[in-house]
Order: sequence, then structure tokens, then C-alpha cells
Amino acid sequence: MKCSMVKIISVAALLAAFSMTLVAAHDDDENEVEFTGTVTSLPSTPGFIGDWTVAGRIVHVSSSTRIEQDDGVIAVGTRVEVEGRRRNDGSVDAEEIEVKKSDDDEDDDDDEDDDDDEFEFVGIIQTLPSTPGLIGDWRIGGRVVRVTSNTRIKTKGGLLVVGALVEVEGTLLPDGSIVAKEIEVEENVTEFEGVIESLPNTLGFIGDWRVSGRTVHVTSATRIDQDAAVAVGAFVEVTGSLRADGSIDASRIEVKSGGEGNNDNFRGIIQALPTGSLIGDWTVSGRLVHVVSSTKLKSKKGVFAVGTTVKVKGITLPDGSLVATKIQIKK
Repeated sequence: MKCSMVKIISVAALLAAFSMTLVAAHDDDENEVEFTGTVTSLPSTPGFIGDWTVAGRIVHVSSSTRIEQDDGVIAVGTRVEVEGRRRNDGSVDAEEIEVKKSDDDEDDDDDEDDDDDEFEFVGIIQTLPSTPGLIGDWRIGGRVVRVTSNTRIKTKGGLLVVGALVEVEGTLLPDGSIVAKEIEVEENVTEFEGVIESLPNTLGFIGDWRVSGRTVHVTSATRIDQDAAVAVGAFVEVTGSLRADGSIDASRIEVKSGGEGNNDNFRGIIQALPTGSLIGDWTVSGRLVHVVSSTKLKSKKGVFAVGTTVKVKGITLPDGSLVATKIQIKK
């Protein structure tokens, strides 16, 4: 009887041990993970031993991690395949990391599609790094864009400079920055009409113009068509490229009116003034009057205010409004 009990206990112990082995093996299988994604941060250590971030996940790399670099080198922006074991906090102990080709279209994760962290937007380049190949952090439309050696840059639409309009495709990171896969320069053409407020005192008027409150950069390559003379108060149409600060690199300026034969003067009552400054648009006896930085304002006989009588001299524009060269208070 005693011998039988010993046998039963031994069998039970073996079954329990076998059951625990199966559970452990099952747990090991569940913890195994394999995914593909973009490297977004690396430790600055020999062999990159330490914590990486790949497709938004923390990957623990040790001296025993196998790193295959047959299809490229490890760097921020490199696409890699990670094999390892998942920890309880979701991070991964990497057993093997393999660099993938840049055009690899495998999933970023076992449970997520690659499109989940893809991001596209259009914006104006605000800053560029002074590095070979412009590799580093760019500022585009208020966002940080990380450019790597794997980023494809297309410049068919124009020059790659501050102020250029570009389309960005890349991977959105948790901090809101983007690892760029492709940046393409878009055609960045803007047009507007306005009144010349100031001109540079240079040959050919090369330099910065002020047109209806906007800075217009004029170079020797700018085409200037003159139906009227270039002068303060002239009405112009400007075509060019928009910079990040809102100024314009002019490719063409057409002077439509303002040079000859359209001087005007009249007396009237101020009905409206711009807020905070006298420079801007006034209404005088029903007429729109453009007051610019070069307008002479004579106020010996009072102050400029709604209800004040003034004499206005200036240049009449095609729409009937007037660019004031002088405004004087009258009793």
C-alpha cells in the first residue's frame, strides 16, 4: 500500500512538472514578437547598445543582439526588422535586428498596418540645417522634420531653400515630429496687387520694395513691365515666390498706373481711420484713401480724427481710390 502511494505521488509530480513546462513554453511563444519599422532614436554608445525607439516602440539592445546590416547601415530613419521577446510593459528585448531596404513595404507591427504612422502634409520651409546633404532637423510649416540619408528629395518644382513650398511624406512620431521618407518641392507662385509705398535708392530699383504693407524682394532677374513709371504711389501687380516670413521674391512686377496724368486732390471730412496707426486705409467724404509710410501728414491746425476736415493730395488708382502723397488739416 505504501509503495502504491509513492508511485501515485511520483506520477502526479511528473504530470505537474510536464504541465508547467507546457505553460512556460506557451508563455514563451506568446512573448515572441517580430515587427518592421523605422528607427527614430538611437543610443550614442559603441554598437548602439541600449534602448532604441523603432516605430514608436522601445527596443532593448544588448551585446548578444545580432545586428544584420547587409542592406544598409543603422541610423535614425533606417527601416529595420526586429525579432525578440515582449516585456510586460510592451517593450522588446531584441534578439536580432536586420536592416531592410528603403522600399520595403512590410508591416510596421504584427497587429498594425504600416499606414497607421504614415503622415503627409504641405508647408513652407522655415529653417534648414547647414550640413552636407541637409541631413538633420528641418522646420517646415511649424513642424520638425527629420531628414536622413534615406530621405528622397525631389526638386523639380523649384529650389530647395527657406521659403520653398514642399510636400512631406514620412513617419509621424509621438512627439509630433516626422521622419521624412520623401520631400518634394512644389511650385510656389503667388500674385497680388497693391500700391508701392517705398522703393530702394538703387539702379534699376534692385532691393526691397514695400507694396501695400508687404516686402517684395527685387533682383536683376525680376522682370518689370511699365505701363506707368515706377514710383511711390504706383499701382502694381506682383508675381513671385512666397517666403516663410510672408515676403515675396518677385519674378515679375507690372506697373499698371500711378506715374503720369492721374494726380488728384480734394477736400473732405474724415469718416474712418485705421486702428492703432494713421498708416492704412482712411475714408474721407466717401472716398477710400490709402495712407502709406511716405505720405506727408500736416497737423498744425488740429489732430487727425473722425470729423476733421482735411485736404488730400495723391494719385488716383483705377478703382477710384487714392494713394495719398499729402494730407493737411483744414479749418
